[in-house]
Formats: sequence, structure tokens, C-alpha cells
Amino acid sequence: MVKFSRGQKSKLSDLTSATSLVVGIDIQAGGNSDIDISCFGIDAAGQLSDDRYFVFFNQTSSPEGAIALQGAADGDRQTFGVDLDRIPSSIDKLVFTATIDGAATMSQITRGHLRIVAGGTEVARFPFTGTDFTQEKALMVAEIYRKDVWRFAAVGAGFTGGLNALLTHFGGSESDAPMAAPPAAPPPVPAPVPQAAPAPIRPAAPPAPAPAPAVGPKLSLSKVTLDKRGSTARVSLAKGGTGFQKIHVNLNWDNPNAGGAAKPAKKSLFGRKEGSGAPDLDLGCMWRLLDGTAGVIQPLGGRFGSRTEAPYILLDKDDRSGFDADGENLYIERTDLIDLVVVFAMIYEGASDFTAVGGRLTIIDEDQEVFMRLASPERGLGFVAACSIRRIGDEVVVTNEERYFPGHKQCDEHFGFGFSWRAGSK
Repeated sequence: MVKFSRGQKSKLSDLTSATSLVVGIDIQAGGNSDIDISCFGIDAAGQLSDDRYFVFFNQTSSPEGAIALQGAADGDRQTFGVDLDRIPSSIDKLVFTATIDGAATMSQITRGHLRIVAGGTEVARFPFTGTDFTQEKALMVAEIYRKDVWRFAAVGAGFTGGLNALLTHFGGSESDAPMAAPPAAPPPVPAPVPQAAPAPIRPAAPPAPAPAPAVGPKLSLSKVTLDKRGSTARVSLAKGGTGFQKIHVNLNWDNPNAGGAAKPAKKSLFGRKEGSGAPDLDLGCMWRLLDGTAGVIQPLGGRFGSRTEAPYILLDKDDRSGFDADGENLYIERTDLIDLVVVFAMIYEGASDFTAVGGRLTIIDEDQEVFMRLASPERGLGFVAACSIRRIGDEVVVTNEERYFPGHKQCDEHFGFGFSWRAGSK
């Protein structure tokens, strides 16, 4: 494995003979910094002449799949699959970038790296820290580029203007989605406690694949922050006429006890205790469909849901430590079927409340990324209804709720699902 320093370059063939690569990037910064990692496919003039080769949270693959966002893995915050043989001749350079939101800057990076993996083996690594930067808010980390052959360069160059400066540098521009005013919420309607699993709702035949997007002069990132209770973002079910808009909800949090080796003890559903182990937060939801069926998805009881059967909501895993870079994730596959989903987070063990864990949610649909931080925790309360997702007409409205409760039962009573609760453990 070759370790690169800032400004160092090499032929890729000197690192590996493989043309199918994984590029992994990890950046850790002080506080609860929100960092986005992207890849720009640039032409010979150094411009983003084809928007489809900007691979980021809202566009996860180039048209032919030669550049694909693959998510967090193996200690990397974000990874990209890169197939050099499939990259068209119009793309001369891949620039891997990072941007940081809020008041934070790249000078607050405690550690970072970009690495190249070929055939499961790491062949190159470029480490960096905040000492290399000052007030930069966007960063060109490294490049893979053509110069008679494919080459690699460790760049480490920053932009104080953030993402917009980065886009301008490559000939693009940013377009932010406006935040909608909160709609009047309909009164909660109590639903009967489900006694048996509801009959599967058969999904309609999938629509014909949409044509590749036309190249345009403006990039729409549509990134929204719901920073106050009651603030909303809207998702159109009618977009494309499919009614199959999907929503991905991610929960992530900090581990204030990193390095502690103590193994936390199991706790009951209604009792939690602060200990020396890493905080164990659980993501879940209470859901009700338009046909009146209702239920709960959460790690407790192994209720992880399903992508292919009602309610078409899946919880991907139970991160017991907070060390998984991608946290816990809910996937809502059929937003056209939902009446109400209340997304909650609870502290199962390792902390008494949310004051020290820095909880944050990211809600992603096909058109936008919505970010919200659990910014107003209440001491002694380890259960929070973070956001609600309601079907209102031909839209789905995501609302910042951030309401703290002693537990599931009190949250249920507030939103009117009408379930029966009993103690449980995992």
C-alpha cells in the first residue's frame, strides 16, 4: 500500500492493474458536523458539462453505472464504486469532494483519509487533518484523471465559499428548495390495535423505466434543514406519475464514551440506565396505512418490517454501539399507501437522555435531502418522536416533531394510534 502526501501523484498502473476500484473517504470533524461527500465527472476543459456525472446523495450513479455511490463501509463515511473501463471518453477526470454544513470548517477535521481498494486490498491512502486547512467549507480531496493513462493525485485543496463555490468552479450552480409553511395537522384518529398481521397489499406493476435525465445547466441539490418544531418539507407523490416515491430515514449519533470497554447490561422496554458502555439508540416508527392497518417497527421484538410486504417499511439493522458510520436506517417503499408514520428514537441503554448523544436524522427522497438535529433534548426523557410523515392529498409532508416522552405509550397516546403496550427486551 502506498501512502500519499498532499500534492503527490502516481500512475494507477503503478498501484494496481485492476480497473474496477472502490474509493473510500472518511472525515471526522469536531462537534456534530454534517459532511457530504460527492464525485464530479469532469470533461477535458475542467467543466461539469454533463450533470449526470455529478454523483452525490440525490443522484447515486452515473448513467452507465461506472461511478456509483455505495454508502458507508469498512470505516469509510462514504464509498464509490469506480469502473474505469466503462467511463465514457467525454469524462476526463473524477474529482472526489467533501462539503461541511453549518458553522464548522475543514480546520476542525480531527482525522480524514481517502483510500483506493482493488480486489479487496487497499493499494493507496491519502491521510489528512484539519491542520492543512483554515476556513474552507468545501474540499477537493483527490482526483483520478486521464493523462495518456489513468493517474491518481492527492489534492487536498479547499474553497471557503463551500458547495456553491465548488459547483461554480466546475461550471455548475446550486439550487436550494424553499421550506414550506407548516400545514394544519389533521386531528389524530385512534386506530384499533392490530390483532394479526394484515393481509399483504399487492404492489402495482412497476412503471416503465424513466428515460435518462437531459443535461441541463443547473444542478438541483434541494437540501432542506428542519431546524424548528413544526417546520416541514414536502414530497410529491405525483412526480413522474408513479405514486412510488420512496423515503429513506437515517438516524446517527455520537458516542461520548468511545474507548470504553464495558459491556452494557440489558434493560427492559420501560427502564433505561446510564452506564459506561456506548449509547445504544434505536430507530423505529409507528405506522398506519390508508386501509386502517397499523403497527410498530423497531429492534425490540425483532420487528424489522419488510420491503416487499405490508407495510412496505424496513428497518435495516440494530446498531448497538454507534460505531456504524451509517447509523440505523428506515426505508419507506410505498409512500402512496401510508396515512401516518411517526419516526421515533429511543435510548435503550448507555445514556439517561439525549443531551450527550448528538442525535440527528436525515430524510432522503428522490428529489431532496432533509436534515434535522435533535436540538432541544429534555433531561431524563429517553424517547423522542423525531418527525411525522403524513399523506396529505397527492403529497407526503415531513414535519419536525421533536417531542420527548417517557416511553412508547405516551407517544402513542399523543398521536392516537391506540396500541397496547407491554415490557420487552432485546
